[in-house]
Amino acid sequence: MSHSLGVTGTYPLVLTLWLLPLLGAIICWAFGPQLRTMSGWLASALVGISFVLAVASWSDATQGAGGTLGAHQPLASWLPGFDFGLLLDPLSLIWTFIITGVGFLIVFYSIGYMDGDRAFARFFAYMSFFVFAMLTLVLSDNFIGLLVGWGLVGLASYFLIGFWFERQSAVAAARKAFVINVVGDVGMMFAIFLIVANVHSINFGAVFAAAPALSAGVLFAICVTLFIGAAAKSAQIPLHTWLPDAMEGPTPVSALIHAATMVTAGVYLVARCAPLWDHSHGAQLLVGGIGAATALVGAILGTAQWDIKRILAYSTMSQIGYMIMGVGVGAYEGGIAHFFAHAFFKAQLFLGAGLIIHALADEQDIRAMGGLRRRMPFAFWVMLTAVLSICGVPGFSGFFSKDAVIYGALQHGHPWVYATDIVTAGITAYYMFRLLFVAFLGEYRGEAAQAHAAAEPAHRPHAPAWIMNAPVAVLIAPSVAIGAVLMFGGENSPWQRFFAPLFGATSSRAIALPPVSEGVTTLLVFITVIIGFAIAWQRYATRSAQADAVARLRRESERMPALLTNLLYFDWLIERLFVRPAQQLGALFGRVLDPHVFDGAVRDLVYWARWLGTLVRSFQTGLVRAYALILVAGAACFIVYYAVAAGVR
Repeated sequence: MSHSLGVTGTYPLVLTLWLLPLLGAIICWAFGPQLRTMSGWLASALVGISFVLAVASWSDATQGAGGTLGAHQPLASWLPGFDFGLLLDPLSLIWTFIITGVGFLIVFYSIGYMDGDRAFARFFAYMSFFVFAMLTLVLSDNFIGLLVGWGLVGLASYFLIGFWFERQSAVAAARKAFVINVVGDVGMMFAIFLIVANVHSINFGAVFAAAPALSAGVLFAICVTLFIGAAAKSAQIPLHTWLPDAMEGPTPVSALIHAATMVTAGVYLVARCAPLWDHSHGAQLLVGGIGAATALVGAILGTAQWDIKRILAYSTMSQIGYMIMGVGVGAYEGGIAHFFAHAFFKAQLFLGAGLIIHALADEQDIRAMGGLRRRMPFAFWVMLTAVLSICGVPGFSGFFSKDAVIYGALQHGHPWVYATDIVTAGITAYYMFRLLFVAFLGEYRGEAAQAHAAAEPAHRPHAPAWIMNAPVAVLIAPSVAIGAVLMFGGENSPWQRFFAPLFGATSSRAIALPPVSEGVTTLLVFITVIIGFAIAWQRYATRSAQADAVARLRRESERMPALLTNLLYFDWLIERLFVRPAQQLGALFGRVLDPHVFDGAVRDLVYWARWLGTLVRSFQTGLVRAYALILVAGAACFIVYYAVAAGVR
């Protein structure tokens, strides 16, 4: 792996593409009332221009000279080893493509989705700020800049998840996301403390070059504390509980967080710090294990959800687990490939769900849908192609990227991770096809379900505006084909060659002859996907299953195991282990220590100061005879003291 920064110089394209979204955020925030609906077009245009500039920077990002790779734009210098700048190399370029490219489609889609919202301009200010924060994270050439971007992304997510702040649930979800992400920020801060103490630099190049000389304990501690940040941002267990609650934000926010920006930050961090992980086998085992466990847990929890956005949220958690596992065990190209493919089909899934939610007047429960294949054919084909891709059906993008991750785990000597991921693929197929069958097949259940719940009559579906359909249509082609384009050729694929200068040295760490071939792996994964599909078909798509769907779905919901309905009790444990003790500690300080100890000590000091002041003031009578008496008494005290002291001697 190359440890050197890119070729240092002046790269106005890199600087401009970084700052344009910030400009959009400032303009939309400052002049929103004047711009009104134009704020959406302005924000979209500036993010789109950033994407064009990223494409134009391809040659700068991939150039190499003298052992360096990419474009390095210095910004400021403080002390030796504490330089700040931007780095656009193949890794940050891929993330920049997704942040600005898929981000542009999501922001553009939001113009139609948020139409009529009274805080329209504020929404686009937040969205633009989110894109800028994520670009800061991935383009920084040092750990401090990365931490700044890390924190700004958490702040932007707080704004967007709680955008509809009149809803108490949205406020609670935003607060929860912010607090859990701050836990990750603290972990990263400790990692930076360790790096500065041992390397005396914050720059990636210097830190990565020093990795072989660090002791095993120090290196493991750095990797673990860095991964705390990655786990919080990328919703890895047990720091994942904020992710489904984040669905309280508008659907485009969910798409931006889950597909293009926030939750993939942890994948970027591990991939960026690959030289550290390559020299710490214990850290690789930890990250690979947590990634595999997260993939499995996310898939299991997805089977217990009926809210369309929460189903997709848990699918994101599961898919990010695949990515974290891939980059954690050293299968960097596979993990990043799955990130790249996932960005398209997950954005397509969320924006497709947004079409449904928008058409059904904010209905999100798939049990109250049904029959949408005839009513909303475009949304059906959008969701179908995306589901086929996320399930890894042969020919679709997810097939190539997911198999690369799974087989990469076996190549790098982790058979139990390999087996876990194969099982997870089958569970993913089950709950994603369940979503498709329940929402789109059979008869429309809106009226029946709402009558049963004594709710208002259902709204009939209506066609979304073209401005929402167009970005979703653009996503279909890469969701279907981008994996085949990038991964065609296996070990000599364009994707492998693209990352060879960064990760080429890591291929030697793979097992030369894994016990199972890649072809057999593909077959095993496909069999589990077929099994998951068959179970979902039997339970939700057959004629008998559709005969009394409302009652059947209600019974299934009532019979759901408590372990699943309570989300494996992660929230329950966090509530009792951390939240309640913190609240009790706060109550102790607020009701006892603060008023009676801290404030009491201050009040006592004030009391004694006043008493002493009153005592001293009482001596100030203004009478000469009183002062003379005090002098005589003082002199007498001195005489007695010295007389006694002389007698003792």
